[in-house]
Amino acid sequence: MVLFAILLLLPSTRSVGLWLLQENHPIELGTAFILFAGCAVSMVRAVKIRKVGGTFIIYGFYIVFGMGLLFVAMEELAWGQWLFGFETPEACKVINRQGETTLHNLAFFQGHSEFTRMTFGLGALAGVWIGLYPKFSKIGVPALLLPWIAIIIVHAGIDAFNDFIPIQPRFDLAINKTSELIELYIASTAFLYPFLNGRIQD
Repeated sequence: MVLFAILLLLPSTRSVGLWLLQENHPIELGTAFILFAGCAVSMVRAVKIRKVGGTFIIYGFYIVFGMGLLFVAMEELAWGQWLFGFETPEACKVINRQGETTLHNLAFFQGHSEFTRMTFGLGALAGVWIGLYPKFSKIGVPALLLPWIAIIIVHAGIDAFNDFIPIQPRFDLAINKTSELIELYIASTAFLYPFLNGRIQD
């Protein structure tokens, strides 16, 4: 995060940083790839838990979590629209701010992504707390991820605050631009969650 901030701050490297953050560029594509990987790891985790006699609520949670990651990954890629070049249906084009076949770009959701990021961060924080109870330890979030979770929550909090009380135009631009990077953090946290649980608990 710090290195990327430096990349954006230095005039000589700013264009590279902004290029990385654009739609369908490395940061967004990397986010989707990590989400796909997280989905796969979650499914493997679910199968392993089921094989050793784990309860449905535990392995079922990983299945639902994995499917959620798959959905978000496909949203990141506009369901393959730019890869396969299919047109956006007219009904979607009218209500989608970017003219894509996605839900997260619908007019209703635009400008409020910080609340989605905050929800993920707080949910992950709750997951750390839940993991303290033996009954739910298998689905608890590893405390190792707390620094990542903190970054996500703080960034989303600043973004939300800035919406109501604008701090400074350049600061607002920086927060908006780095939200793509935070989405990469979220994807990485979502991947590491089942991965670390598998390494720690198996």
